[in-house]
Amino acid sequence: MSSSKPKPPILFFLLLLFLLASLAASQEFTYKGFAGGGGNPNLTLNGIAEVWPDGILRLTNETSRLLGHAFYPAPLRLLDRNGTAVSFSTEFVVTVVPEFAQLGGHGYAFVIAPDPRLPGSLPSQYLGLFSAAADGNATNHVFAIEFNTVQDFEFGDINDNHVGVDLNSLVSNKSASAEPVNLKAGDIVTWIDYDGAARLLNVSILLL
Repeated sequence: MSSSKPKPPILFFLLLLFLLASLAASQEFTYKGFAGGGGNPNLTLNGIAEVWPDGILRLTNETSRLLGHAFYPAPLRLLDRNGTAVSFSTEFVVTVVPEFAQLGGHGYAFVIAPDPRLPGSLPSQYLGLFSAAADGNATNHVFAIEFNTVQDFEFGDINDNHVGVDLNSLVSNKSASAEPVNLKAGDIVTWIDYDGAARLLNVSILLL
């Protein structure tokens, strides 16, 4: 009996990826797939996130209202001795495969946070980042770039296909339409670059 390759993941509510490619503090790492020796993917996973045998990281599945997180397993120093954020850059590829192409889901986010569990975080419109009670609290210490495929009016989203920069809240400090890229259309390559000296953040996306 021949076995067929698993279907691409159906990603509804949350994709959470923490993949810093290089830091100003000379820390660098690259993932070429996520399968590790002995089944260890060298990631901190929680929720329903899982790594397939072929090295694909799947953060959510067809189950509604659940979330998945995947964090780099070791703390990284992102502040210098003066408490200023250092420069960093990352590049990653994400595929969103909604059950119904026109409806999408609630997207995914690149996140820097002090606790990989993100305690109390909720799925759906909260993107696995916050809860209703915690959203907007300065004590969250969470920086996120959301790639959102649903327009949530409660957070002032500009449309249902946008990129937003979030500091401790899902009300984005800055946001921009992802057009002409459709975040639900296939493999999305993302580049995130932060220049610590200039305090300038650039986010670029490209559909493969």
